[in-house]
Amino acid sequence: EESVIDKKRLEKLRLNPYEGVKTKFLVEFVRLCDAVNEKVLVFSQYIRPLSLIKDQLNMAFNWSEGKEMLYMDGKVDLKDKQSLIHSFNDENCQAKILLASTKACSEGISLVGASRVVLLDVVWNPSVERQAISRAYRIGQKKVVYTYHLLTQGTTEYLKYCKQAEKDWLSQLVFSTKNTDNDELKSCAVEFEDRVLDQMKHHEKLKHMFGECVLQPKERDFVHSFGRSL
Repeated sequence: EESVIDKKRLEKLRLNPYEGVKTKFLVEFVRLCDAVNEKVLVFSQYIRPLSLIKDQLNMAFNWSEGKEMLYMDGKVDLKDKQSLIHSFNDENCQAKILLASTKACSEGISLVGASRVVLLDVVWNPSVERQAISRAYRIGQKKVVYTYHLLTQGTTEYLKYCKQAEKDWLSQLVFSTKNTDNDELKSCAVEFEDRVLDQMKHHEKLKHMFGECVLQPKERDFVHSFGRSL
């Protein structure tokens, strides 16, 4: 029996980043970061989204894996991993983006070539997320590092993130010392202007993507306000 599914149309839709809000954000975000000579580090705990983004970037910008795009997951051996890290951190390398598995980059890796870190999904363990983000916050980093956690409103991942944030805050509450001065320092962290994100939020064709942009979303006020609604 002949299939009613148009495989060519499905493949065309799959390769079109504008069919999904996260992929649309990422493609436009990478375009702007490239214009200001900033490299992007993208994390996901799943392989399929990373492979999809790799194909979409190839289609959108004609970028190739191993040149403009680098890819790292748990199957990459140690020697190749070190080579990828060296290439990505090299200012003279043509690499513009590293697509990486969260677990593959959780410990002992320096990715200071990136000044923009994007998290595509939510993990239950907050420490895994922090370890991944901290790859860009290492000795040798010369730029301000911005981190973006992409969430889709009205979905289970949004609720999952709120639960994770509450869990993380409670963990800090239990294990932190009673140092109020330290708490005040955390709450007074310097906020730097994010011109890339601001440009996207005010662009006529892109601003509809943003339901809400929350700075420092795991602070206490966020956890309490969202915790009451769960």
